[in-house]
Amino acid sequence: MLVEESSQGNRQLLRHTSLMRDKSLSFHPAPTALADGHTFVENCVPVFEVGYWMNYGNFSSVRQQHEQYKDQVQTLSIWNLPVESAYGADIAACLNLGWPRVTHVSLEYSTWEPEPNRYSIAWHKILCESTMFPVLVDYRVWQMLPARLEVFSIHKFKTERERNQATDIIAQVPELLAPTPAVQQFYEHRCRYLEHVVMSMDSVNRAETFTKYKYLTLALATPVLAPRTLTIVNCRLKHIRAILNCIDRNALGLPTAPLQYQPGVLELGRSLQHLHLKMASLYDELTGLPVSAARFPGLSSLIIEHSPALDNSLPDGEKFGQLWETRWSGMKRLQLPFFSDLHAALLVKFMPNLEILSVIPAPGFEAGDEYPDSLSAATIIKLATQLHTLRHFEVRSMLRIKGKRPLNMGQLIYLALKKPPVAARPEVKLFAVPAIQMDFSSVVRMLTYLPSVEQLEFMLPDQFAQMGDGRVAHNLEGIEWQEEKRKFGEAFAGKPHSLQSVIVTGYHPDLHSAAVTEFLGLFPDLESLAFTAVGREDQDNIDQLAGVLTALNPDLHVSIV
Repeated sequence: MLVEESSQGNRQLLRHTSLMRDKSLSFHPAPTALADGHTFVENCVPVFEVGYWMNYGNFSSVRQQHEQYKDQVQTLSIWNLPVESAYGADIAACLNLGWPRVTHVSLEYSTWEPEPNRYSIAWHKILCESTMFPVLVDYRVWQMLPARLEVFSIHKFKTERERNQATDIIAQVPELLAPTPAVQQFYEHRCRYLEHVVMSMDSVNRAETFTKYKYLTLALATPVLAPRTLTIVNCRLKHIRAILNCIDRNALGLPTAPLQYQPGVLELGRSLQHLHLKMASLYDELTGLPVSAARFPGLSSLIIEHSPALDNSLPDGEKFGQLWETRWSGMKRLQLPFFSDLHAALLVKFMPNLEILSVIPAPGFEAGDEYPDSLSAATIIKLATQLHTLRHFEVRSMLRIKGKRPLNMGQLIYLALKKPPVAARPEVKLFAVPAIQMDFSSVVRMLTYLPSVEQLEFMLPDQFAQMGDGRVAHNLEGIEWQEEKRKFGEAFAGKPHSLQSVIVTGYHPDLHSAAVTEFLGLFPDLESLAFTAVGREDQDNIDQLAGVLTALNPDLHVSIV
């Protein structure tokens, strides 16, 4: 993006880059305000793209811009440069210019060599061991072959003992694994600084497949790479089985004793804390998902994504393979692509210390018709109230009702709460069910059992339901609204409910009734009310509603997102 300084077009360029961001990685620079009015800032930090200036001019252009921006730039991006060309040396020279305020660096280069390139080794040494980046926090490297993104943390090891252990591990890397100084340095940098890995399982040839499996074997079964987080994309069950079989049988013939590698031992990845699997399949004729607490005892975070395929349906009662076989005492965060009533008791039993629970289907599959088992309102309530450590509860799929569908979906949560839950009263801060219909009575009764919720998301009930040849109207208040409102007010008379933000999906004509102001009046600390998935024809109605509500409460921010 260009910002013109004068009519003659003297341009200053600091173009935003996505940095190939992966949501599972902690790579979030802090917001920054710049003094000069010409520098373009996006995503909170000024980004200098070396590739643009290399292609725009040459290294002299980079040097010229460096003099102007070196005290402002906080993120350095080097992208789309062929490493084998003269650019390899130019990039090293660019890094050696010195960047006193850069905290994050993104390197993207193309090479078809499976072994490390001499230029890339030089870049690592400049970033990690020189004085050119005095405040560097981490840097990421995307390599076309073998489709791998690595994030290196300068402060991976916090203590002298950890750094000494890394030195001992490096000294033990055998000559068979590192036959050249460049390869030795490749492993040394990763042992000292590698924090996150994103690997795509797509392969163009056998050599690339071998490189991927060797890398993942070293990452999961030895302390040589030892990343804290691992993301595998374009993944199928056959890939995971092949990797685990490769490790268990030492199919690559790696030396075991020097690498502290024990083929056949079930436990893997003791240093691994976060595993993110973007699955193309979750079930086949051989096995379900071979991920268990016995395999990965150190995991505290697990994300499983899945895009359902018409030719890959799940059998009734599919329980994510080995996921529920043993207890995950250290598991704090779990994200699944779908959930069912069959999983609820298993999750409460085997993951009792969860703090974040998310059910996020692939876009377009919120209805979950591809999954055979039901998801009821009772299961939503059980999950939200029986995990005593839960802080974040997010279910972005619809309820799946087997058999005859009820006329009024908005009342299901309310009816399920007729029998009070055996509640541990967890300190849930986020309760998000944007694809589940709830009327005001349901919301109020649910929040009675979750007094610490600060952010709420839910879907408004359908205005009508088809019944025979006619239609039945559904109001927004729900069953016994006046009684529920009275009980809620009495329950929170001494200390107001914690709710601060509400995001509502859809539109309902009753939003213009007195029930809306009555509902909002129950939450004196409410700061924002947002509407999403609102049709164009209803946006004017929301605008009118916003005017009324802000007139009644000037501190309330109403918006359409």
